[in-house]
Amino acid sequence: MSQVHKVTLSKWIEHSQQGEYITLPFSVPDDIEEIKVELSFSHADENIIDLGLEDPNGFKGWSGGARKDIFVREDRATPGYTLGELPAGEWGVILNAYRVPVACEVNVLVTLMMSEKRWLKGDLHLHSNHSDGAFTLAEVVENARHADLDFVALTDHNTFSQNYQYPLVEDLAVIPGVELTTNRGHCNFYGVHKPFADFRCATKEDVQEKLDEGMANGAVISINHPHCSFCSWEWGLEHFDVKIVEIWNGPWSKQNQAALTWWDLQLQQGKKIVAIGGSDTHRLHETIKYGTPTTWIYSDMHTPRKLLEALTAGQVSIAGRPTSPWIQMQTGETLMGGTFKRNHDRTLIKIDIPESTGGLLKIITDQGDVFKSHKPAGTLSRTVEIPDSSLYVRAELWDAETDTPIVISNPIYFS
Repeated sequence: MSQVHKVTLSKWIEHSQQGEYITLPFSVPDDIEEIKVELSFSHADENIIDLGLEDPNGFKGWSGGARKDIFVREDRATPGYTLGELPAGEWGVILNAYRVPVACEVNVLVTLMMSEKRWLKGDLHLHSNHSDGAFTLAEVVENARHADLDFVALTDHNTFSQNYQYPLVEDLAVIPGVELTTNRGHCNFYGVHKPFADFRCATKEDVQEKLDEGMANGAVISINHPHCSFCSWEWGLEHFDVKIVEIWNGPWSKQNQAALTWWDLQLQQGKKIVAIGGSDTHRLHETIKYGTPTTWIYSDMHTPRKLLEALTAGQVSIAGRPTSPWIQMQTGETLMGGTFKRNHDRTLIKIDIPESTGGLLKIITDQGDVFKSHKPAGTLSRTVEIPDSSLYVRAELWDAETDTPIVISNPIYFS
């Protein structure tokens, strides 16, 4: 949970001030993730005090007398308030003494949520009725909250309308996206409402054109279910500069195993590719469900922009379901996705796995499994020595009874 800083602003308003606009200033430091404002005043059955907000750049929004508590974030806010980054500096709670027949004391509680690195879990591959899904966008949001997810990506096929119509709720970050769906493979574009103008592709050159257009517009791109038996990536993975790949799509399968094997072969060749997962949920299904699998991202803000920055950096684990743990690895100050420069003969990697039911822990390098151990139930924190010639190290925790992964980490690379 992020650290919070609370400030109480107070003002006595006389009847003679009825009709006046009053601003209560407060300071906002750098790296603020959310600002909450809660208004209370005496004789509330008789008095009406309107509420609004301004930031250092000017007017931010207005509730009038309709609300006594509001929040603003970079990507979502109470209706009536504009979105955008929360700049440091002097802000102001705007009050309107609309009706004050009785003098009253006004108290405003301002809560500042500070940014802080933590693990956030979500589903990076979902569909709604804006393409071939059964759920409305409101149902997608509620389904994700019910699954205890922190974020979702909207990845309807070849359309962008979903990115302009989803509801904003305080506890769920919604990443705009689209699944470029061609006759020979699919890929997701994240973080941009309309990353390309037209989806139609007939050649590899057409696909590359869409990828280039999306990247030029700031999109983060992932190749989806590359070894799927129904819609595999047939354009040739070797023809594209793959940076992110969905190795786990829906329940664990032989197609996912093939994607995991392919990804590890790329790592052995010295490539740096971030592995992610997504449920690809379209409708109610016995096994395909929200957060199956779950992608955990180690982000310092609960916003699409920061989540995608951390994802691109490789600070990611993929778990079988929302209740499964993540894996965190660290060498010195280097986290997953980073490159550690060796300066001595022995390299030690610290591995943390939160509370889980246990399983078979594998530590993997380009030389294969360098460590295997049955992890008992509970929290694990241990240090493992890695061979000096290794290009990378990553970890997997497997359910030995079902022979399926519980969680897969991304690598730390070695120079």
